[in-house]
Amino acid sequence: MIADPRAVAARWPEPRLRALAELTCAVTEAPWTLSRDHLARAHAAGLADDDVLHAVALGAFFGHLNRIADAVDVPLDYPVRREPPRLERAVPRFLAAPAPVRGEPALDLSRREATAAALARWQAYVARPSAALDERRRAMIAARVGYLLGDPAVGAGAAGGADAAADVIDRELLELADRITLAPWTFEPESYAAVRALGFDDRGLFVPCVAATTAGVRSRIDVCSIALGR
Repeated sequence: MIADPRAVAARWPEPRLRALAELTCAVTEAPWTLSRDHLARAHAAGLADDDVLHAVALGAFFGHLNRIADAVDVPLDYPVRREPPRLERAVPRFLAAPAPVRGEPALDLSRREATAAALARWQAYVARPSAALDERRRAMIAARVGYLLGDPAVGAGAAGGADAAADVIDRELLELADRITLAPWTFEPESYAAVRALGFDDRGLFVPCVAATTAGVRSRIDVCSIALGR
């Protein structure tokens, strides 16, 4: 399952686990590709709407954890029965969403009240300005991540691309947001050289990484919720 989750989604004999793997792969790789057909298959496999929402939220959250681990190269500090596969930096990066995913949500995170409240508190905390990163740049990073994932909450003019960059720091932070969203497995120590040259230390580098991965959690959930109804 760890080595080839797509095979689980395609061929696992137990329908419920197959449906969960299919949802998780889509949340991770291309949440905008989900559709009402995915939701119907999940229902047919015995998953209720709350189960689907739980799978989407967990998939999005572990996307944050794994991206942070990849970005800062955190080793496992506890024993596991199965070691995760080694990073393969040559794997192509994920694609960005071709367009915003618009429509009414088929599922709403408010169904899981405690999860929605915890995520709102987390987002508010990460959005607070600090010496390492001001409020404008935090919002810029979140907008860029939302744009990459097809989040309709990001305005058409808030692509977070070159036009959004006010200076070289903005441009490097946007490149960092792109990389951690679409290809976190490609990070190496030299990947941070340009940002370090602009005055960011280890602590300062961690902040935009967390801003990007946190934005990814919310955008993935919102995009999935709409896409599952299309």
